[in-house]
Formats: sequence, C-alpha cells, structure tokens
Amino acid sequence: MKMKSISLVNLMACNLSASRGMVQSNERHFMNIPATAPIPALTRNGLAVLRALRGSGPLTLGELAERIDVSRPTAGVGVGELEEIGWVLSDRASQGMGRPARRHALNAPAAAVVGVDLGLHSIRVVLHDLNEGLLADHRVANHEGIGAAEQLDLLVSVISEAAARAGSPPLLAIGVGLPGVVDRSGRIVIGPSHAGWGGLPLKGRLAAVFDCPILIENDAMAAASAEHQWGAGRGADSFVYLLGGHRTSSAIVINGRLLRGTNGAAGMVGELPELQWEGSARQLLNDGGAQGDDLLSVFARAQDGDAVASAAVDSYLDRLSVGLAAVALAIDPELVVLGGGISRVGAQIGPALQDRLHARAHIIAPRIETSPLGAEATVRGAAHLAFTAVDGELDTRMRAI
Repeated sequence: MKMKSISLVNLMACNLSASRGMVQSNERHFMNIPATAPIPALTRNGLAVLRALRGSGPLTLGELAERIDVSRPTAGVGVGELEEIGWVLSDRASQGMGRPARRHALNAPAAAVVGVDLGLHSIRVVLHDLNEGLLADHRVANHEGIGAAEQLDLLVSVISEAAARAGSPPLLAIGVGLPGVVDRSGRIVIGPSHAGWGGLPLKGRLAAVFDCPILIENDAMAAASAEHQWGAGRGADSFVYLLGGHRTSSAIVINGRLLRGTNGAAGMVGELPELQWEGSARQLLNDGGAQGDDLLSVFARAQDGDAVASAAVDSYLDRLSVGLAAVALAIDPELVVLGGGISRVGAQIGPALQDRLHARAHIIAPRIETSPLGAEATVRGAAHLAFTAVDGELDTRMRAI
C-alpha cells in the first residue's frame, strides 16, 4: 500500500515496490533494502514520547512524564508503544542507593531519512537517523548524456547502496535536490538542456520504486533551506542564497520561509540572459586561460597576482553583481549567502562582490557572507526538507488526535 503523505503515526517503512520495467535492470539494487511491514499507528501518548525523546538523551519515566505533562503510567503507555516497534531502547542505570532507575532512549537508527544531491557530474546520497545523525554518505560519478531510464537506474542504485551501508533501516522519506525548475508535482519543468531532464516526472518515477514520500526540489532552494537551518542564514529573516560554480543560480528565504513561487522558479533570475549569469562560469574559464574546467585555479592565480586571471575574476564579479542586484532589489534582504563552488573563495571575492552589489543596488546594502556548509548545503537541505515534511505531518496528527 503506497503512502500518500508522510506519517509518523501510520508509519509505513519505505518499501521497494519496483515497477515491471525496473525490476530486471535493478534487481540487484533492490536486494539491498528488504521490504518491511507497516508499523502500527501510535496513540497521542506514543507521539508525545517520541517528540520528547528526539534530540534528547536517555530519560527516566518520571522525566518523560514531566516533559510531556502527563502521569507516569500514561508516559509508560507511550514508551511501551515505541518499545514494541523498536523505536525506544530501555535499560537500568544506577542512581546511587536503591533500585536503579529505568531509562528510555530513542533508538535513532531504527529508521532513516534520505537526502540526495543529484548533480550533473555526481550523485551524492546521505542517510540520517531519527535524531538527524549521519548513518551513511555515498557518492558516485554521474554520466552526462545518459537517458532518463538510465539516470533513474543509477539514482536508485546509489540510494540502495547507501541504505545498505547504513544497515538497511526503513526509510521515512526521500528528498532530492537537483539543477532545474521543479513544479509542485515533482516534475522537472526545466532542466539542464544537455542532461535531457526537462519534463521528467521524477517524483512519480521514484515513487514507483520507493514506496515512501518523495520530495523533489531545486538544488539552490534545497541549499538555502540548509543555510537557514544550520548555516550563514541561521537566524536571518530574509536572505538570498547565491549558488556559484559551473552554473549560477539563486534562491530566496523571506520572512523565515523558502520562497518557491507558483511554478517553483522564484529567485531564478539567471534565466534572463540580460542579467549575464548564463555562461558566466565558462566565460571566466576562457578569460582566465584555465586548463579544463578548474574554476578555482583562476581564482588562485588571481590571488597570486596574475594580471590575466585578476581581470577575468573582475569581469566575472561584474556579471554576478548584475543578477544579484536584481534579485536583492526585489526583496531587500538583510543578507546574501555565497554558496556552491565559489564558497571556497568567499573570503577572496566577498568584499569585491559586495562593493559591486552596493554600487548597483545603491538604495540597499545587504551584507555578504560565505556559506559554512559549502558543497554540503544541497544534500543536507534535501534531507532537511524531508525531515520537515515528516515533522509537519507529526504535528498535524498530534493536533488531530
């Protein structure tokens, strides 16, 4: 039975139910993640205990009862539910004289959430446990030019391998961040032209393989959500996330919330050729006389005083500042976060980019900070979006009981 929404109440572990067209090509992958039975529904007591134990150390029954404001027997009922499904481990710890108190802790690896950074050059998958601790981190090279079916095969195999490395826990949700505009149905409306992803109903394709909630998001938007949770945007009411590297994109957080827009394209000013983001990285490589696709080598040579590389970097920052000023003037943010590949040279280019931004958008002056998450932002954001959806459903169920 396929879940239509995420639920920690009527939890269905993420079963693999391959479609006929995928079984033969991926049979070896599916064997890594055994199918599991649905987990029984939790009562309000079980849900309350679950919420109290997430992110907490072991607690006695008395401490749990105090936290969730119920009697000890009532808290015990919730603990019993979670023990029965293997989500709580209980033991006795000495507290001096007398009988040792029984303490209860969340069995965090009992289930997991998946985050995926589906890039043009690599696919990275992480698994996080119930306390958001890292269970597995697996990356493989992606192959440009392969068809949609082969791309999906590869993605499924990487998720399956990561889950196997984590001990094959049941999966609650899968979040995917990728380059492109993603609509509310999880279809890639616009993808990189040379990747052949445009129009691909990725959510539906993955849902035919993994019987759990699937969340598909633009990579810059996923990264912005991670920055707001853990990175430079933490505590900021509004900011622009600038993803810079071999491609340039942006995302917006406003009033503490990720802005997606009607079609999932909010903040993607790089789609306007007049704003000079399209091809800006390639122009930097050409102007800087780089060998291959090593952008960072141009910045390194500029840092060392190379005149050609310095001029190339100056022109690159000029182009970035045009689109950045446009999106900043639209929302008047307090902050711009430099992410993606250019986060590695943030200290070098940040002040110069800020000067150009302030010169163009002279009526506003957002500060510029470098992402501390760097290349981790998209995959962490993808997992965070999945966790947020799970927690949102948990809150909904709590209110409904």
